[in-house]
Amino acid sequence: MEPARKFDVAIAGAGPAGLATALFLVKNRPGLAGRIAVIEKSAHPRFKVCAGGLIPKTMLALDELGVSLDVPAVEVIRGEAATPVGGVDLSRGGDVLCTVIRRDRFDAMLARAAGEAGIEILQRIRVLDVAQDADSVRVITDRGVFETQILVGADGSGSRVRRAVFGAGRETIGRALMTDVAVDPERTPEFTAQRYRFDFRCVSNGISGYSWSFPCLVGGAPHLNVGIYDQRPREFAGKCGEQSRMMAELVAAFPELPLEGLQRHATRWHSFPIRWFDAADSYARGRVMLAGDAAGVDPLMGEGISCAFEHGKLAANAIGKFLDGDSGGMAAYDRALHQGATGKKLGRLAFAARHFYGPHHRLFFRIARVSRSAREIGVDWYNGARHLDEVPARRLVARWARAVLLGEPVR
Repeated sequence: MEPARKFDVAIAGAGPAGLATALFLVKNRPGLAGRIAVIEKSAHPRFKVCAGGLIPKTMLALDELGVSLDVPAVEVIRGEAATPVGGVDLSRGGDVLCTVIRRDRFDAMLARAAGEAGIEILQRIRVLDVAQDADSVRVITDRGVFETQILVGADGSGSRVRRAVFGAGRETIGRALMTDVAVDPERTPEFTAQRYRFDFRCVSNGISGYSWSFPCLVGGAPHLNVGIYDQRPREFAGKCGEQSRMMAELVAAFPELPLEGLQRHATRWHSFPIRWFDAADSYARGRVMLAGDAAGVDPLMGEGISCAFEHGKLAANAIGKFLDGDSGGMAAYDRALHQGATGKKLGRLAFAARHFYGPHHRLFFRIARVSRSAREIGVDWYNGARHLDEVPARRLVARWARAVLLGEPVR
């Protein structure tokens, strides 16, 4: 048997969470270049099913890492949402709400940046099992064993690392279904008005989620990425086919698109799981931590890319402390994902999901439509614009109160 290859840090998964962790590590500690391995079961550019929306929080993280976005992208400056009680304008005065990319190109861009930073990416290697003791972690793969001081499980919603180290536990898995539709950009409002659309009316029909329509470029050609997310698909799985019900709601949301015809072409549709944040979970055990989809993302919208970068930054900070001899570094990461700004934001989004997707959803959608000022603050907070999601809640409430009572601008 060949001896195990040794690294200071091993990361399972070369998506945004894994690569962000590696990039933040090398940014903080250049001496770790050449001592970090990212293990990826596929190879870049890899196909990845994802709507590909980068909110401002993600763009801030890229800036912090010094990584320029050099892939085809469509900027969205307007937004609208249909709800069970009426429409909502999500626009923010011309500010970019979202930058839509294709994940295969985006992830490959991050992989290039990681390689240039001295991070070793080991592709087409599948993690089979994980074993740890007091001194190290052994990562058993189909191409040998890797030994490391720290392992980051950033290997997606179906994380092998999570199952091996943390056990199955309670599954908090949502599901999304999506496809791409070629369009004429001169006759499609998503392009002419630079907007995206959400439709929450499916909540009234038992789906805990929404439909979306994003402008995007596929091979340079204008398309709409359309899909539907359900936070709790198992709740109606027994009533009828899960996918057929989701598809019917998506067709109803966008009747002007040729989606009914596409229903007959199963290969044009992609279904994928989304693990969402649950405060009851733990995210560090021994020398192993979870990040990105393996840990859990935004329960309300299923957005995971910004979470991936935030997890990566927190993981890099914790790993640095651990390598410096601080045995509490790993526990600090777990606390950050429960009590820090990222954990609090995900907890609040879980609270919102329970109410907007719950039995009294119409009441909460009505409340959301009452105050434009509150809605503007909410959009900025969700997007992490200017790091607003890190501001204490009491300051946000005070800002809203001044806007309503004194007529001050929200910003």
